[in-house]
Amino acid sequence: MLGYVTASTETSQNTAATIPGGGAGSRGGQQTRHGRGLRALAVAAAVLAGLAVAVIALDLGGAVDVAELPGLSTADPTVTWAAGLLKYGYDLAMLAAVGCMIAAACFLPGRQGDRARLTGQSWRWLRVGAAASGIWAAVALMSLPVDFANSFARPLGGVTALGLWSYVGQYEQGQALGATALLATAAAVVAARAFTIPGAVLAAALAIGAALPPVFTGHSASNGNHQIAVDGLLIHVVAAAFWAGGLFALFIARRDPAIAARRYSAAAVFAYAAIGFSGLIVFCANVNLTDLWTSPYGRIALAKLMVLAVGGVFGWAHRRVTLPRIAAGDRSAFTRLAAVELGLMAAAFGLASSLSVTPPPSAELPDPNTALLGFPTPGPLSFASIVLDWYPSVLFCTAALALVGAYVAGVVRLRRRGDSWPWYRTALWIAGWAVVVITTSSGLSKYGMVLFSAHMVQHMALNMLAPILLVLAAPVTLALRALKPDRAGGPREWLLAAIHSRWSKLVSRPLVALFVYLTSLYLMYFTGMFEWAMRSHFGHLFMTMHFLAAGSLFFWVIIGPDPKPRPLSYPAKVLLYFVSIVFHAIFGLTLMMGTNLIAVDWYTQIAIPWVGDLLADQRAGGGIAWAFGEIPSLIIIVVLIAQWTRSEEREGRRLDRMAERAAASGRPEDDPHEVYNAYLAGLDQERR
Repeated sequence: MLGYVTASTETSQNTAATIPGGGAGSRGGQQTRHGRGLRALAVAAAVLAGLAVAVIALDLGGAVDVAELPGLSTADPTVTWAAGLLKYGYDLAMLAAVGCMIAAACFLPGRQGDRARLTGQSWRWLRVGAAASGIWAAVALMSLPVDFANSFARPLGGVTALGLWSYVGQYEQGQALGATALLATAAAVVAARAFTIPGAVLAAALAIGAALPPVFTGHSASNGNHQIAVDGLLIHVVAAAFWAGGLFALFIARRDPAIAARRYSAAAVFAYAAIGFSGLIVFCANVNLTDLWTSPYGRIALAKLMVLAVGGVFGWAHRRVTLPRIAAGDRSAFTRLAAVELGLMAAAFGLASSLSVTPPPSAELPDPNTALLGFPTPGPLSFASIVLDWYPSVLFCTAALALVGAYVAGVVRLRRRGDSWPWYRTALWIAGWAVVVITTSSGLSKYGMVLFSAHMVQHMALNMLAPILLVLAAPVTLALRALKPDRAGGPREWLLAAIHSRWSKLVSRPLVALFVYLTSLYLMYFTGMFEWAMRSHFGHLFMTMHFLAAGSLFFWVIIGPDPKPRPLSYPAKVLLYFVSIVFHAIFGLTLMMGTNLIAVDWYTQIAIPWVGDLLADQRAGGGIAWAFGEIPSLIIIVVLIAQWTRSEEREGRRLDRMAERAAASGRPEDDPHEVYNAYLAGLDQERR
């Protein structure tokens, strides 16, 4: 990959002309061949340093020291070595792919005259990302037989094609690596063929998606706190890929480092905070704090924490020292500092790869229900247990905190500028995310896993109540007013492009929004999806996000004050909403009158002792679904009436102004009232 990174594009004029931003005009600002060679050497040195750290951690951490137990198969140390080193290569390829694709999509504006097309530097980033993603997919495939052998304590020579096929088809670890290989391959294909910013965005989205499947199958997914641990690890992986991968992309850049460095630096601060916060959560969910000093796993994690702290110091130095120098045209300071920081990041990934194959300190095995649920079986349902017995969803609590903070920051920016913003919209936004946090993190989240009726309360809150509050807060309107316009293209321009994109036009079609909304009812519960969502943490996250997203999309079309690519008339909005009410009522009545249990295998397996009649609980859930819609329906009707009334008043004032201008200019044909009266008179004349 290094050869690909440093390959010169100084070919014939005809070849250069085919590259976005290529040709003689783009070659004048390129770094010398000598400078590119030094950067390639620095990257190679960082990779080797991280490899050395991985080898030392694997050896000293005891991951390859396997104790032989009588009557049990013993893992081959060679397999453990291979698993750890492949994980290191996997991580490096992943961060290079994700970082370069994000850089191509976000770090630089599009070409002059055609902002949708990539500049020469963005094009090069995307091609490096394509190469890295291809390597990433290959390493994921190479890891399949090694992980199979490691999981079942077999030598590599004992892995058969049939066993490997079964591993990919039936075991979560194999499925995760297979999904990563497929998504990374798709990202590589898209990146290799893309010449536009939307293409780069799609490639980056696929690459980020490819990084996530293994998160659901590692150490964090197998302990008694797996919901908290996996949520934290999701944040950790994405933030680390951006932080390290983005720095790698900047380091290999040939042109426009100042703009790219400014944009990267603005987001890297939050990525660093997310890495530290989520890493602490993951560690605390996996082991006790006392194990930080007494176990090999804890000592490796502590070393990784120290590397992270030093990396933060380097990041601070970048913001204070090197960014001003880059803006002044001096890149040397950044190159030197970034080379050392890349070495530190490689060391951190080397430690992380050894952690992935180092067993955490032994703890008591959780009981079967704790292993399934991610928490001990809750006691009988009570108001106190819902209010006091919290089990926080790290992902949704973090999202709520970040989005409320961003909203309030936008309001503060408007106020400082002398503009106003309705206080009630801020209150609605905070209330909406409070509903999300309470629904996903209070005691209700625990009972939603064991009681269908409690789950239906969650569903209604996430699918109706929270979306109504959030869309009425008009976050897009606030963002468009608070964000500064950027001629080179920035967050405000990206948001406008998203609003007017083909995808936005498609999903904002009334029937499409209605269909997506209704799938959260019928497709989820009357197929096997609900049981899959209860058994799988990925499925549960997908279900929760779908409820919130589907409700937000539907109510945005119905009552959202934010701009839409396809405005809908108020009579059509009323009709669309009443259609949804009918289907909602049918769904609730079907559950109330049904005799077949939904997810019967799940509820009988967890066998909560204080839950008597499962069918009665399911029918209670149907009653909740049928009755819960009354309050949101009242809110919707009141809002629609108020919006319709204000719309008619605005239209009336507009017509009155037109009539006044027509009277002042002596042109009655421009008066809409006179035109309408003439139209009615013409109809009356025809009847006679």
